[in-house]
Order: sequence, then structure tokens, then C-alpha cells
Amino acid sequence: MGERRWTEPGLTRAAYGITVIPVPTLTFKVTPAEAARIRRLARRAGRSVSEFLRRRAAEDRTESGAAAGRYQVKRSSKTGLPVMHAPRGTPRVTAEEVKALLADFP
Repeated sequence: MGERRWTEPGLTRAAYGITVIPVPTLTFKVTPAEAARIRRLARRAGRSVSEFLRRRAAEDRTESGAAAGRYQVKRSSKTGLPVMHAPRGTPRVTAEEVKALLADFP
């Protein structure tokens, strides 16, 4: 009976066997300790190293470059006062920027 032949959606010709659609591959160097940590964190998350790194990269920033995530308000264990925590990747606000904003405040 021969090999099974089928056409995948989006492909222009019939494919034999398993069709692999090429995607970009990233390769980078890490220290042995960094590699062990990445593998350990991926294992803990129940993901492959590739999936773990893809998700971590997507969490950090949105396509626009803005910080992803939500601001959270938590109580300080020392003072009991509310403290706002910004998402990872949010740029720090300097004292000069705060003074400039308050200068226009009525």
C-alpha cells in the first residue's frame, strides 16, 4: 500500500510523512550554573526549557515594550502601610521626576 499522503492546511503541495515548518532558532551561551538553574526552574514549572524561556520572555515585556503584569498593593510587614509594587521591567521613577510632577500639582 505505500506511504500515506496528505496535504496540511497552508501548504501548497502534498507532504510525505511528517512535515516540519521551519521556525527561527535562538542559541546563546550561559555558564554551567546558569544552565542548571534554567533547567531546574523549567522542571519545577513542568515545562521544557524552550517553553519555559519563551513564557518568561513573554511575561517580562509586551510587544510595545511596556512592562507586562499588574501593579499590586501589599501591606508592609514593618509599618503596616500599603506599598505599591510595580511589575517587573517597570522603569524606576527618580526624585527629580516626582518633583517635576508635583510642581504642576495644585
